[in-house]
Amino acid sequence: MIQGFYSAASALDVASRNHEIVAQNLAHANMPGYRRRTIAFESFDQALSAAYPNATRTTTSPQVSRVRTVFEPGSYQATDGPLDLAIQGDGFFVLQGPKGPLYTRNGVFTLNGEGEMRSMDGLPVLGTGGPIQIPPGTLQITVREDGSVLADRAQLGQLQLASFADPNLLVPVGTTLFEAPASVAAQPSTATVQQGFRESSNVQVVDEMVQMIAGMRHYEAAERALRSLSDAIALNTNPQTT
Repeated sequence: MIQGFYSAASALDVASRNHEIVAQNLAHANMPGYRRRTIAFESFDQALSAAYPNATRTTTSPQVSRVRTVFEPGSYQATDGPLDLAIQGDGFFVLQGPKGPLYTRNGVFTLNGEGEMRSMDGLPVLGTGGPIQIPPGTLQITVREDGSVLADRAQLGQLQLASFADPNLLVPVGTTLFEAPASVAAQPSTATVQQGFRESSNVQVVDEMVQMIAGMRHYEAAERALRSLSDAIALNTNPQTT
């Protein structure tokens, strides 16, 4: 019966964590460049086998193995904004973070008071030679497919685009920002840049809603099982009255 408690409690925890991830996806469904998250499950039996191969296994309670980011591209929306940029292909824009480079698919950029190109989070956008700086008085900003940035036909630099052999090794550090661990090397990307476009999130709202409803059903089932076990223990432990 105690084993049943563990199983039901683990199921509640998994369903609750799944609900949090789905809610996060839905909350950022309209965020350019957002990449939806999913959670991978494993049984307690699997985790025990990995840690203790010779251990006796008597339970298969589910638990969250890890949260995974899905890097499938989103759809592209035309905006005609000169600082709205979208990457077509595998790659990331490179931003200057407080502790090193950060990577994003969100190409909605702005200019600060000094003409420096910035992300929505206020981080400098890096070119191959450093942050992109637009001279004052520039009338037209042009970004070519290879990432070259021109101000009134004068080339200023080229956007730095990075790719990774396995993007799943990147660590989320913000809504649309990722950090590469020291062991993960960034490589130049062969992707192209589309000016005047935004890449939407890759969240499918209908799919997420279906997953949320299914998760709620699993939570309710685990809750009922836990309540039944609690009632059964109460009946077996309370003294009988005559």
